[in-house]
Amino acid sequence: MEKEKAGSEEETGLSKLPAKKLTWILIGLVSLLVVLIGVLGWLLYDRKQEAIKLEEVTSEKFEIIRDLEDLSLEYDALRTDNDSMNAQLEARQEEIDKLIEELHQTRVNNAATINQYRRELGTLRDVLKSYIVQVDSLNQANIRLRQENIEARQQMMVVETQLKQEREVKEDLSARVELGSRLVVENLEALPINRRGREISRIGRVEQIQVCFTLKRNAIATPGMRQVYIRVKRPDQLVLASSAENIMMVDDEPLVFTSSREINYENVDVDACIYYNDDGSLIPGTYEVEVYTDGYQIGLTQFSLR
Repeated sequence: MEKEKAGSEEETGLSKLPAKKLTWILIGLVSLLVVLIGVLGWLLYDRKQEAIKLEEVTSEKFEIIRDLEDLSLEYDALRTDNDSMNAQLEARQEEIDKLIEELHQTRVNNAATINQYRRELGTLRDVLKSYIVQVDSLNQANIRLRQENIEARQQMMVVETQLKQEREVKEDLSARVELGSRLVVENLEALPINRRGREISRIGRVEQIQVCFTLKRNAIATPGMRQVYIRVKRPDQLVLASSAENIMMVDDEPLVFTSSREINYENVDVDACIYYNDDGSLIPGTYEVEVYTDGYQIGLTQFSLR
């Protein structure tokens, strides 16, 4: 009963207020409520905008990181054989790695910081362009050097081929001259003879083997004394020798000779004979007789004994 009474008294108090004053009070309360709602709305909007900006800044941060990683790969692709250029490229890659590490470790929350990193990214891109130009110049220079080396090697091969051909021609000419200057024999005849100098074919009556020949005229041969050798080979290929010291050199090989004599050759025909005295070594069959001088064979003939 008392509460009902108090409530009725309040209603009676409000109802006692003038209607106009009550209206202004209500208007004031509504206005205050509107202002509060506006302030809250503005705060919510501002928070939302800040969140959007932070999201954009974070997105740009990771975009810059990706661009820096791609840029590092581009620097790596410019590696050359030039140590100085490679050192510069490595230094720039270290700068990029440092920026990437900073971006990962730093909380970027404003556009100013993002713009600073973008400027550094742009600077590194400009430097990359200058390096591309330098590397291209180096590559072009290397290409020219390689081409010059190829041309030089080709020229050297041509020169070497020419020199080889000239040597071959010279050697061929020398060989021709050597062959042309060699002495030759004609009228070569090997005869077993008796003590009276008559030809005989019976072993028991043979006193000497007589080898006679003509050294032919050769205008380009060197004149002078010549040692002329004969080699008499029995049917069993044993070489007859008047001395154990009878050794001559032919093509740098030692050969046993039968007998020899010195002949004065003056670029004219020279007739000569060389003899071997039988020491009882003769056997029946066909004998070969070879004639040598100046280290080469100049004649070959045969005779037979029975």
